[in-house]
Amino acid sequence: MALSDVYNQLGILFLIMLAGFILGKIGLISEQAIENFSKLIVKVSIPAIIISSMMLPLTADRLQTCLTILLISIPCYLGSYLLGTLGARLICRGCNEKAIFKYGMTFPNAIFMGLPVLHAILGSEAIFYAAVFSIFGNILTYSLGIKIMATNNAEKVGFNLRSVFRLLLNPGIAACIIGIILFLSQISLPKFLSGTIEMIGSICIPLSLLTLGAMLSGLSWRTLFVKPNLYVLTFCRLVVLPFLTYFLLKLAFGSDNLWLLAVPVVILGMPVAVNAAMFAQEYGNDAVLASQSVFISTLFSCITIPVLAYIFI
Repeated sequence: MALSDVYNQLGILFLIMLAGFILGKIGLISEQAIENFSKLIVKVSIPAIIISSMMLPLTADRLQTCLTILLISIPCYLGSYLLGTLGARLICRGCNEKAIFKYGMTFPNAIFMGLPVLHAILGSEAIFYAAVFSIFGNILTYSLGIKIMATNNAEKVGFNLRSVFRLLLNPGIAACIIGIILFLSQISLPKFLSGTIEMIGSICIPLSLLTLGAMLSGLSWRTLFVKPNLYVLTFCRLVVLPFLTYFLLKLAFGSDNLWLLAVPVVILGMPVAVNAAMFAQEYGNDAVLASQSVFISTLFSCITIPVLAYIFI
């Protein structure tokens, strides 16, 4: 894809997000609608787009790339967490600030931003590899992510057979398992069924961006830009992590396989995950600060994502 086409696609994504922001501001997308849309995206449309993207011909190269990306994701996420822990100790004061910094560094917005950006830049096959890369991240979200956010509420953290079973039933992970089975077995679904899955999945990207824009519209502008730590988090999240990931992967794999470089770099270059605020609210942390981290990092990503596309893709 030509660079001008990439920028056109990114422009479309940001304009859809801006439309969501405006619709949220004027009340056409209410808080209840945002909640319902979020559930629809996470439980229905994302699993559908993951499954449809994995219905590809099985080749040795594709299988090897899939396994390699899965292995790469482990040090990528753990390295992000270690950098977040170090940064939190150096610049953050209270427990809440440290928790938000660590969570923001560890978990990118792979769903609401990562999938649309990768789809715009590299096409539908990128969703397949992004889903594989995110498997380990999803596991960490419901284990390490909860532990980070429950700093002031340790009694809410408990891992047992029920929580493990719930994790495996997470729609994203379940969709990855189904998609991988279809990919490895090369089972062909009936046309009406595969077409239905593909059409439901097609609403994922525009609905995700509209919902994200509407989410951000609810924040107070007066308190958004008063926390210096959030700028450090944003810089590390959007610049340090993707650049560091790119150079390390370049040393390890060279530049022969676009997917091994593009998918990790783009996902780790996304803003703070939108579920940061939801987890902070649920587990007794600072939900306002978490929301501010999402907004500021998303705002500056409008600048950094095109730069990433220009340099790395």
